[in-house]
Amino acid sequence: MDSKERVKRAFHFDKPDRVPMSCVNLKTDFFPVSIYPPKSWQPKEFPPHVQGGVDSIRKFYYRTLIYRWKRKYRKAAGYERKWWKKPHISIDEWGIQWKSSGSESEDITRGHPHFGPLQESWDRIDEVEIPDMSNEKRYRIIKNPLWKLLGRKRYTIGELAPNGFFNLCSQIRGFNNYLIDLARNPKQVHELNEKVLPYFTSLIKNYKEFYPSLDSIMVADDLGTQKSPFISPSIFTKFFKQPYKKIIDLTHELGMDFILHSCGQIYELMPDIIDIGVDVFEFDSPHMVGVDNFNQWAEQNKVAFWLSSNIQSTYTLGTPEEVEQEIKRYIKKVGNNEGGLAIYEYMSKSALNTPKENIIAQREATMRWGQYDEEGKIKWLKE
Repeated sequence: MDSKERVKRAFHFDKPDRVPMSCVNLKTDFFPVSIYPPKSWQPKEFPPHVQGGVDSIRKFYYRTLIYRWKRKYRKAAGYERKWWKKPHISIDEWGIQWKSSGSESEDITRGHPHFGPLQESWDRIDEVEIPDMSNEKRYRIIKNPLWKLLGRKRYTIGELAPNGFFNLCSQIRGFNNYLIDLARNPKQVHELNEKVLPYFTSLIKNYKEFYPSLDSIMVADDLGTQKSPFISPSIFTKFFKQPYKKIIDLTHELGMDFILHSCGQIYELMPDIIDIGVDVFEFDSPHMVGVDNFNQWAEQNKVAFWLSSNIQSTYTLGTPEEVEQEIKRYIKKVGNNEGGLAIYEYMSKSALNTPKENIIAQREATMRWGQYDEEGKIKWLKE
């Protein structure tokens, strides 16, 4: 059973041979498929914002091959040659400004939204420019035959960058403003959702056109705080349920799975999200929602889970033995249903400062304890 079949079987409760896992080496069962702005995109006032933040832009190939900011624009904006090393403002294609502390500091995150094009007023909503996803140059990397060869036997994922409806619109409008708008300016919130919807649908269609073997679409939309969702289920239903249903339905029509990543405690929103057809939840910090809560949906084969050892505690602060026991618990609680589980390895180890031994422990625990028998049951749970 190759990786592509293994993941598909796991996500659809169809008796994989083992629990699949993502990892940053050739043993991974997953393969990411990403797009980048065309090289013709050259911001004038600020340097280009890179999705991965300064941890990416400080790498030579990102600066030269993907996000090459021309010298004449850099000099005209008053930036030094090595601008990414110092605190700075960058800007993305949506016109959202991001604050970064620079790569010489200890903060190597993607940066933080600072100012959106609608932050001061809704009056300019007609002027918000939506990136043109029909430009073939955005897909220059995934169209490369080598890229397709590397992902041929793995489960491929097209990232619906930069974020889902809630996060993206809140960055355009400003987070605090946006939460108020959900109550006071519903008309404008709906209008902005409708304005960005074609961006998502166009990206999904083009992903499938330029990478026909693509298996899934994944979007990140952080909907929760540490203790509860940012919004109530009724607010989710009013503003986001139908837009999400449209892109999920399109994804399914094109023969792909839909994966939602969300940080935070989103338990109260999950029934509505499951109702509109999401296939997989990816959680970096499963403790927030609670692994026991996942069990009810996994047992009913309603939705699969792609889980990391909890990055806020066990994965970063625990011992290798604790990481192993946590993975075993995921397998017992979630994965013993003819599938339903995969294990996720957080990509940016440097941002988390994860101990190497914990990374290895998660990989080894998945391989040791995640073996299925022919009936789709975990072997050691039957002993």
